[in-house]
Amino acid sequence: MIDLKGVILAAGEGRRCRPLTQTRSKVMLPVGNRPFMEYVIRALAANGIEDIYVVVGYQKERVMDYFEDGIDFDVAITYIEQNELLGTAHALLKAERYVDEEFLVVNGDNLIDKRAVKELISAQGENVILAALRRHTGDYGVLTVDNGLVTEIIEKPGRPCSGILNTGSYKFSPDVFDALKQAPISERGSYEIPETIMQMIKEGTQIVPLITKGIWADAIFAWDLLNANSLALGMDEPKIMGDVEEGAMIKGPVHLGEGSIIRSGSYLVGPVSIGEDCDIGPNAVILPSTSVGDSARIGPHSEVRNSILMNDARIGSGCIISDSVIGASCTLKDQVVVETGSCVVEIEGLFQRAEFGAILADDVSVGSRVLASPGTVVGTKASISSGAAIRGTINRDSRVIC
Repeated sequence: MIDLKGVILAAGEGRRCRPLTQTRSKVMLPVGNRPFMEYVIRALAANGIEDIYVVVGYQKERVMDYFEDGIDFDVAITYIEQNELLGTAHALLKAERYVDEEFLVVNGDNLIDKRAVKELISAQGENVILAALRRHTGDYGVLTVDNGLVTEIIEKPGRPCSGILNTGSYKFSPDVFDALKQAPISERGSYEIPETIMQMIKEGTQIVPLITKGIWADAIFAWDLLNANSLALGMDEPKIMGDVEEGAMIKGPVHLGEGSIIRSGSYLVGPVSIGEDCDIGPNAVILPSTSVGDSARIGPHSEVRNSILMNDARIGSGCIISDSVIGASCTLKDQVVVETGSCVVEIEGLFQRAEFGAILADDVSVGSRVLASPGTVVGTKASISSGAAIRGTINRDSRVIC
């Protein structure tokens, strides 16, 4: 059994993943019908790490209520509260009194698999950064490597570039806590692990990069959840626990939760995950890379592909939903069509190029015969009247009248 401990940083505010995080902690956003952090915990547990320390702050109650003491996930979880959200270095320092040997650090709002964790455990060196090769790294820290050692971390260069990305997962010796106590303040006014590592490098500490061959993913923006969801579905073991009526057809890996029903004439092609107490069809089509949360409803003759439907979502008949995220308790009436394609989206004053259908935050109401153009983003509790054509950003609590 491995003696390493795991520290999960789950205290981040997740401000970038809008609009879905207006009402929920990013670590609890579902991909593959599980929160991000559940994949992290299961990856650690699969590698024999039993003692996990979770640093919580923002919406800590959601995290603690879901994972409790960790017994259902084959681990023992100790919660450490970060009352002031002063950065990742500040959060990690909170765990000092619990760790007296080599340990792993992972972010609770990233997707990571057991292979990546195993690679990190087995890596040579006391201080290791789990890295990934990416074509687009402008929103992440980029590593400069020379002779097998990290020489610099360039934080969020902003410009399009490719290279070795810092995933934010690490293996450290307990000596890192001395460095954390002297962590320099970042340009954002917080104390961050990358700045601490740069200080360590300047003082002669060797930092080893390990480029993972496993799964690692993040969701900076809400539409990034679609890619993470697709990866997560490949990590789960499919199981049919609900009812499949005669005449329904299932191909490929499909998970169906207890109490759910697939009605006659429906056609499902995995990977697909459907939660508990859902009602699908009749004659509905669900295509690959789709996750459907608990107590959701998809009406007759509707088609959903490469999308996330969160808990209690209601989709009427004759709808076509592609490459979209539908928040909890959203209601879409009959013949709603979401187009998909390349688009430019404005987020907090910045323009981002993306490719998706629509992002609907929680409690959005959409009437019948609504057409949503690619890149539509709708805020919490907005209402769209029947017959409307929508595009761009619609603010929370707005009402769109045809």
